[in-house]
Amino acid sequence: MNHRAFTLIELLVVIAIIAILAAILFPVFAQAKDAAKKATCVSDSKQTVLAALMYSNDFDDVLPRHDNNGSCTYGESPCEHPDWGDMRPPGDLQANYNSGAYVMYWGAIEPYHKNTGISICPQLGKTNWSGLIPAWPSITGNPVPTGGYQTGLERYYYNTLGQMALNMMVVDFGPQMNTPSGQYYNNTRPGAPKGRLGSVTSPANTILSAAESTWDWNGPALAGNLGNGLVWPSYPNTSCVNWWQDGWTRYVHNGKSGGASYADMNRITNNPNLQGLAVFSFCDGHVKAMKYTEAEKCVPTPNGAPWQYLGAAGYTATTYYPYWIPEIDH
Repeated sequence: MNHRAFTLIELLVVIAIIAILAAILFPVFAQAKDAAKKATCVSDSKQTVLAALMYSNDFDDVLPRHDNNGSCTYGESPCEHPDWGDMRPPGDLQANYNSGAYVMYWGAIEPYHKNTGISICPQLGKTNWSGLIPAWPSITGNPVPTGGYQTGLERYYYNTLGQMALNMMVVDFGPQMNTPSGQYYNNTRPGAPKGRLGSVTSPANTILSAAESTWDWNGPALAGNLGNGLVWPSYPNTSCVNWWQDGWTRYVHNGKSGGASYADMNRITNNPNLQGLAVFSFCDGHVKAMKYTEAEKCVPTPNGAPWQYLGAAGYTATTYYPYWIPEIDH
């Protein structure tokens, strides 16, 4: 019996067809994977904002303070660690991080969702704590956490400085920061809610947290996916854009993760790769993904009335970021 074999031409045609199908399907698979990561990020953000609202229900409608443990950064005496970027454990508990695992905002709400891992943005990937902590002073300007990196303490690390980041205009975050125009007093501005949800004029339109952020845009912080913990809009001058005061939010979904220099912090104008989506939770509990152009859009203040941003310096602005400023009704 004769058995007809495939000819070389037929094999090449089949291989070509398979290659064409692969070329068509692989991008679809990549898009599906990216969509799954986005869905995970949205779900995780939803869990965290609901945990925050449950916490507030138990504490007179007030969210946890960002540094909720008697922070040294606030100039309080006696004071306690950790602080923003300073992950030394609290008080005399130097050998027992777990006793201090619930410090800071993210640690305070953890008992309500019971999953530290939800602070990790799938697009960024896990934070490289083992590589970052030995270099902590050069990255953050703060001392290396007591005992250096320890695998079993990553829960504490994430609660202290995770990738999900709070809108510092909403929560109680009090220390002053030096800026080119003088002292930046975040919570001395008139109307600052300091975590009081009842003082947020438009909860459905005010961002509470961003699902992805990094401490910096270059160097080891970028390579290690170190979260920033707090985010804020660009400085509210007449154009609503000032890269120096950029809030280090990374708009990575359906886009790319950005460049490695401070020039890229002008983002939407200088870096088209940053025009993807980022996931945000809002003070009323809903979550959605928005592009940079929407999340940080600049609009005139209602009725043209100026609002005071730098309390001590008396700085006022007639344009603002409606999704970020909680004391203006919008």
